[in-house]
Amino acid sequence: MNQTIAAHADSLHQQALRRARKQAKEIRAFYISASMYAIIIPLLWILNLAIGGKIWAYWPTIGWGIGLTVHGLSVFAGRSFFGNEWEERKVEELMARENLKVVSGEKQLVQAQMRMLQAQIEPHFLFNTLANIQSLIVRAPDKASLMMDNFIAYLRESLSASRAQEGTVQQEFTLLRHYLDLIKIRMADRLQYTLNLAPELESTPMAPMLLQPVVENAIKHGLEPKVEGGIVAIDARREGDLMIVTVEDNGLGFSDNADSKGTGLGLSNLRERIAVLYEGRATLDIADLNPGTRIRISVPLLDNDIFPRKKS
Repeated sequence: MNQTIAAHADSLHQQALRRARKQAKEIRAFYISASMYAIIIPLLWILNLAIGGKIWAYWPTIGWGIGLTVHGLSVFAGRSFFGNEWEERKVEELMARENLKVVSGEKQLVQAQMRMLQAQIEPHFLFNTLANIQSLIVRAPDKASLMMDNFIAYLRESLSASRAQEGTVQQEFTLLRHYLDLIKIRMADRLQYTLNLAPELESTPMAPMLLQPVVENAIKHGLEPKVEGGIVAIDARREGDLMIVTVEDNGLGFSDNADSKGTGLGLSNLRERIAVLYEGRATLDIADLNPGTRIRISVPLLDNDIFPRKKS
């Protein structure tokens, strides 16, 4: 079997070598003919003008010129003048354009899906928060007032993000802070959190509300079901040409809570979204810490102007 494959490969190599030698001979013949034309034709004109009388040098000039042109087309037409190689390059160019259109369409679809997800998240969160504020107005008015202040701040950031196609990591972390402050009022000492954002990443582009589903998943499936609660830590740092964002909690984790295995708010869908938004160069990894869960999002920093900007 291996000998047959080797023999076939050698045969293909020999055929390619013969074709290459044939093309080289044709090109050499054309160059010789062109060189002779460039030398002989001027000599014929000099001879014709020196002898005088009827002009006859234009006949060999035109005739040989036409023959040389036909010869050149026969040699190079298959490679450059709308021949096979030109056709292959044109096909590759058109395919690249079509692929670009497909990727652009996929990005628009993903952005629409993210806006739909955001629209689904916000009413649920909105009604729960308002219900909590209503329950606190009579028995804990100070806490209700604090919750309302945080809720207003959250809505301000959320509405701003929902109207933008592109945000920054700083805006995302600000939104997370307001969200966690609201949840902390409800969970009290059962919830602790940390936000650590490297200063050089503050203005890095990021899709709006990309991280909130991850943080909400950590609280809903990891910390809230745990009697003593726990801590969620959000960290964004640079590693070479990558931005690494981690959301880590010490909640129930995968082993004790099946709902946290990426189902919740759709971590698997989120993985697909960032893969399309960053053209396959971003990843999302889920690790069971036992106890707890770590979500790690890796985003490329080179050519980071991924999301289309609104035209002014």
